[in-house]
Amino acid sequence: MEKQKEKIESLKFMRVTAMLLVVLIHVTGGALGKLSVDEPLYFIYLLLNRFTRFEGAVFVFLSGLLLFYNYASRPFTRNTWGNFYKKRFLYILAPFFVWSIFYEWFALYIDLRTYEGIGPIVQSIFTGHSFYQLYFILILVQLYFLLPVFIYLVHKFHWFKKYLPLIGIAIEVVMQTVMKHYGIHFGFPLFTVYIASFFFGGWVGIYYSRLKTEWTKRRLLLAVIFTTILGLLYTVLYYYRNIVGIQDIPYIPFKLLSVVYFLAACYVLFKVSISLEQYGSARLNKWAEHLRIYSFGFYLVHPWLLYVWQQILLPETTAQYHIYMLIRYITVLISCYLFIRAVHRLFPRAWMLFGKLPQK
Repeated sequence: MEKQKEKIESLKFMRVTAMLLVVLIHVTGGALGKLSVDEPLYFIYLLLNRFTRFEGAVFVFLSGLLLFYNYASRPFTRNTWGNFYKKRFLYILAPFFVWSIFYEWFALYIDLRTYEGIGPIVQSIFTGHSFYQLYFILILVQLYFLLPVFIYLVHKFHWFKKYLPLIGIAIEVVMQTVMKHYGIHFGFPLFTVYIASFFFGGWVGIYYSRLKTEWTKRRLLLAVIFTTILGLLYTVLYYYRNIVGIQDIPYIPFKLLSVVYFLAACYVLFKVSISLEQYGSARLNKWAEHLRIYSFGFYLVHPWLLYVWQQILLPETTAQYHIYMLIRYITVLISCYLFIRAVHRLFPRAWMLFGKLPQK
């Protein structure tokens, strides 16, 4: 019988952090589109919206870590992978399709797009274009589908396991560069856009027993400073490349910088989470776990509730505009939690909306 693996409790802090950042990015995204670059607070919004863009990498890193941690040592059998696909796709794809259908209706209701028949709706659902956040789930589904291949390569080639993060970085940078250079576009988001984060998380999962030790305060501080510098440099270069339009900044170094920054942020959060789980209060750990189980629900629900609050909280002055941004962020978080919590308590099949949930 296979030995029961240690449950990695600290990861709940990473998941909650990523969830909070996703909502923050979508709340501040509207402001960036409306504010002029000459306005004093523009760069504050740019930092809030762009410096925090490692949130997607964190979600993928967590998936890679947990999947490789749990499956790299399991028997490579049909039963193993049959159960894997059943669990993952049941709790991921069922909510994805339910919310895709809802957002197709919602987009028509708010006149975001016009009705052009069932065909375009079906295509939109299967390519992750029903609403702006749903593409990310299809990336995860592709990585889940390919996991047996990755695990096989880890078993077969020691060098593949050892250099998994570098292989991921190389694949992501090369693929994104080639696609950008030749103007290659797929009808759906390709998994290679986050393969570095997935492989890095997988590498941490494989070597978790060695990497789970806490860092000293000094080492953690230096890592935070280094990662912050990377993030600021990434944000500034993004501003000049994508907003000002200076194309003299080569794509490959910029892409490489963004990947290294995202991976550094993931690993620093990984280490910070270990310390929080160890030294944080019982109440903090309890609330983090409580929010963790609803994190997938937050991801699916928040664009709808954000739109609702945007229609309610209508600023009339510039000062109100900035204050309302903060209020929107808080109200979206609270209303998401209350909505998901209520559905979880009232409906026995709430997993069809929010993924795997504990017993009430």
